[in-house]
Amino acid sequence: MSNKLIIKNLECFREERTIFQRLSCEIESNQTMLVRGKNGSGKTSFLRLVAGYLKNYNGKVLFNDNDLQQNNEPLTDFRFIGQKNSLKDNLTVRQNIEMWQLIYHTKKDINKILDLLDIRMLLNKDINTLSDGQKKRVSLSRLLISKAKVWLLDEPLVYLDLNKVKLLEDIILQHNDTGGITLYTSNTNIDLKYDHLINMDDYAIL
Repeated sequence: MSNKLIIKNLECFREERTIFQRLSCEIESNQTMLVRGKNGSGKTSFLRLVAGYLKNYNGKVLFNDNDLQQNNEPLTDFRFIGQKNSLKDNLTVRQNIEMWQLIYHTKKDINKILDLLDIRMLLNKDINTLSDGQKKRVSLSRLLISKAKVWLLDEPLVYLDLNKVKLLEDIILQHNDTGGITLYTSNTNIDLKYDHLINMDDYAIL
């Protein structure tokens, strides 16, 4: 199935302050969008708004012609991975993965996920013993466990070396090839392959 995300004249508020305004864009299956901008320009707020976490906005967010402000059921097709890894530090990698399988009601092939993210050797280690880069890769396994059609990744390249950046790019391309959509923010000098670019500085109220 082909998917399409349409943003129309978006204006985001926080505590009565306008973060950004007049943002419009479109992205569809098999495409990636890079969201750039200065710190404070609203990159994270934009992704969180699309994911359904922020409700204080004007404009339209449409997914496959569904207005997400009027009907939030399609939000189950979205998966947001923030800069904070949201891992349970007192659990092992295996236990975190098993927990996400229960939450997302899926039974994916764990071995395939471990190999794709190169985390097999970490499976029985506690999260609090891992490096930042290892935690990032474990956190990204949530994408592969879920059935989400739209991936929203906030600074996913932080803590990844060049080899792991290429690994993430390959995973995103596989996701997009099966009808997926990916949006990601980045302030690094390294970019994943992308089809569309949004510069939040053009819309931010700084």
